[in-house]
Amino acid sequence: MFKKSILAILGLCAVVSAQNFDTFLHEALQASPYLKANALEIERADVQSSLIQRYKNPKLSLEASKFTPDLGKSEAGYRVALMQPVRLWGVGDDKTDLAAATQEEAKGLVTLQHAEFVKVLSLLYIDYMTQSALLELAREEFLISKNIANISRERYEAGTIAKVKYLRAKVDLTGSKNLLNEKKAMRLASYYKLLAFAGLQNEKELDENYVFKLSDKMQTELQNNSAELHYLQTQQNRAKAKAKLNANKIEWMNLYAAYEAEPDQSIARVGMNIPLALFNTKKEERKIASLQAKQSEFLLQNQKTAFSFTLERLTKELAILGAVVNSTQDLYNAQKELLKMYEDGYKIANINLLELQNIKNQMIQTKEKKIMLENKINKNIVIYNYEVGEYNE
Repeated sequence: MFKKSILAILGLCAVVSAQNFDTFLHEALQASPYLKANALEIERADVQSSLIQRYKNPKLSLEASKFTPDLGKSEAGYRVALMQPVRLWGVGDDKTDLAAATQEEAKGLVTLQHAEFVKVLSLLYIDYMTQSALLELAREEFLISKNIANISRERYEAGTIAKVKYLRAKVDLTGSKNLLNEKKAMRLASYYKLLAFAGLQNEKELDENYVFKLSDKMQTELQNNSAELHYLQTQQNRAKAKAKLNANKIEWMNLYAAYEAEPDQSIARVGMNIPLALFNTKKEERKIASLQAKQSEFLLQNQKTAFSFTLERLTKELAILGAVVNSTQDLYNAQKELLKMYEDGYKIANINLLELQNIKNQMIQTKEKKIMLENKINKNIVIYNYEVGEYNE
């Protein structure tokens, strides 16, 4: 009795100290190397933006000359020239727009990757909870099979049933034990898969009964908060900015100044070199950028349509699944009560063993169905929350 009390207290402590999903998620977001690597994308985009707007370096030319006349001594001369590429008017603004669009695209990508990380982690956590529930169900089935086997043994020893019925109960018990061990292995696999994705180093006790809540964002805000839609929008904006920049046939001209010192004169020059867009008109670059912008626009339109239908489907599914879960729970309760009556009847030889096992199997199947329905509900909630931007950074 004392030993059972100690075990009960330890079990209660484990439940109380179990970490819920919110805390687990917070630790994963802080520790994940994957997210840390993704965060560098913003820094890379900042550097790339500076690269886009960067000016070209000036060029300095130095020359030494030797003048040797037919009569007289030789004299020295020199030439100094400085050339600076200068952007044409309007090109600088286009480059600034492209740089800003590049930064926004990087931020959109990081937000999307953050949301996807939370979504996948949530789904893995749901799988872990489901495997834990199936393990508990396997334990319940094992205990029922064990009780039936014990009753069968007592009745066989009392001579009220044939040995074949006792052996059938033992076979059922062995099958239940094997299933219990399989569920233990599956729960263990889901647990370590969850930890590996989270990027956490230490094992921890996790809450197996966490309830995922549906986002309460207003309907008018949903599309604006979607990480996928926002990222596609930033891609479209960058493609448009790139197309606008490529519309400039000429981006640079060269300003130069030169000074020449000769024995009998000095020369100062100032001028500019303007490239003529005769053969390379950047027609291909403009076409590619325009196609990319149109492609992004079509993808965005397609995603918006899919987004609306996805939310409508998830909302309707959740309403239906909720009702099915309630009716399944009612069925399970009725089957559990019926099983108890059959077990009591089997003790006094009024119930056939096969009937008892059939009721037990039906009850277990009903409970398993309820567990899988709850799995589907939780996953639908996670996907819905992801779509409406609940998991954005």
